[in-house]
Amino acid sequence: MKAKDSDMFRLDTILENATFLTMDDEHPVAHRVGVLGGRIAGVDDDLDGLDAVERLDLRGGLALPGFNDVHCHTTWYGLTLAEVDLGDLHTLPDLYARVGDAVAAARPGEWIRCTGFNHHLYGGERPDIRELDRISPDNPVFIRQTSGHSSIVNTVTLRMIGALQPGFRDPEGGRVVRDAHGAPTGLVEEQAQTIVQQLTLPYSTAAIVAALDRATTEYARQGLTSFTDAGIAGGWIGYSPVELLAYQQALDAGRLHARAQVMPFIGTLHDIPAHADDDFGIGLDLGMRSGLGDDRLSIGPTKIFTDGALSGETAALTEHYHTHDDFSGYLQDEADLLHDRIVQAARSGWAVAAHAIGDRAIDVAIDAIAEGMRLAGRPPIPHRIEHAAVLRDDQIARIRELGIVPTPQPAFFANIGDGMIRSLGAERAAITYRGRSLLDAGIVLPGSSDRPCAPGEPLVGIQEFVTRETASGAVFGTSAECLTVDQALRAYTVGSAQATGMADRRGRLRRGMLADVVVLGADPRAVEPHEIADIPVRATLVGGRLTHEAL
Repeated sequence: MKAKDSDMFRLDTILENATFLTMDDEHPVAHRVGVLGGRIAGVDDDLDGLDAVERLDLRGGLALPGFNDVHCHTTWYGLTLAEVDLGDLHTLPDLYARVGDAVAAARPGEWIRCTGFNHHLYGGERPDIRELDRISPDNPVFIRQTSGHSSIVNTVTLRMIGALQPGFRDPEGGRVVRDAHGAPTGLVEEQAQTIVQQLTLPYSTAAIVAALDRATTEYARQGLTSFTDAGIAGGWIGYSPVELLAYQQALDAGRLHARAQVMPFIGTLHDIPAHADDDFGIGLDLGMRSGLGDDRLSIGPTKIFTDGALSGETAALTEHYHTHDDFSGYLQDEADLLHDRIVQAARSGWAVAAHAIGDRAIDVAIDAIAEGMRLAGRPPIPHRIEHAAVLRDDQIARIRELGIVPTPQPAFFANIGDGMIRSLGAERAAITYRGRSLLDAGIVLPGSSDRPCAPGEPLVGIQEFVTRETASGAVFGTSAECLTVDQALRAYTVGSAQATGMADRRGRLRRGMLADVVVLGADPRAVEPHEIADIPVRATLVGGRLTHEAL
């Protein structure tokens, strides 16, 4: 029986006085949406004759399916909200002063953890270890680059990890950078950061719950109703081996204000002594794999790093960087070992999210995913290539054939775009963080930020998808890769739902879908492209319940 045929019950809520862009091709615009049990019961005429416990007046706003960021680091971001923020600074004297203030307020030996440092905003300069030692002779300092792929530390920190001892060896896939005389500069790259972080890991579940509360409160203010935490419980992006438990505790306590999908770091997968007939491979205890969970909290792909970042020129390219004659970055491990690890996970039923930024790393990821699919077929959630930055045309063809989802981050254009152009040169910049080419090829394109490595507000990402504008005002790469506003909005709604294997319940406003809604103060299609990021978010609803309200 259709809802409109019955007057025997009341809906929970009717959302009205708004223009709803439903992303549903059969009913693209609506003016009323009914909610029952956290899902959409109907729109417009479906609601005739029905009443509701509550009618929510959206004050003439523009409403869309809730935004969905499929690649961010939520625990990490929430922790940064309680750290020393350097994001508004652009000179080293100002940085030294703020770090000095933090040292003055700290207890003896307390860690000074700083976030938001972007060396591109400092003319390529990084803090001098001698100055950090003068400011903080006794407290360990850890300054995380916005990319997350390198950090700056002081001598106290280097001494604690043994980097000053004779015979110290860099870990595979990372290094403690040294000058021509062999003295550490304070720069710590890639997997070498793990050695530093192990000094303070694991975090307590209480600390992680507090971080998730802080982070997802901000998400709600920005219109996010869903997200994927791109790496938990291991590696340098994990904060506790029981990080999933912290997510469960946050959900139970009402402190998780958006729907979460989490990616276990591949290092948490291990051999399982299952029956020989199962040919199980690797996984988590109890045989858990991608897809387990419900609409509020679920397990996504497993995350593996194949290379580094363009901002620090550690991403693995097939040709050398434009700034070097003989350096093309490096893989995080031997190519054969990375291949085998990805295939093992895929054979065991896992979707794989392979961080691959340079085209050499993307080749490794595609080859391994293809082999895994040959052995095990398609997983319930799509395989993904995270970032997929320097992407050749032949790689686009293979990604389309295999049904892989690439996840480029448009906010990087404003954040580090000018630096990436210098590192890559104009020709390769034109095939980096592609947009329109992916859609033209019929490839799923989701919305994502890599927050806190870049601005995480969805409206910023939507604007950057459209303009591709760098901090200097240049168009990153080529305007041929710019999206229309409609395409950018679909990326953060429909595309993200498809990328996370949840297109049957998220990304559109139609009967049976989750009642996740964002209400904007203006129509992004009706303002100048450079004004999209400034549109206010008037309300955010998860399951028909307000998580943010400024109507």
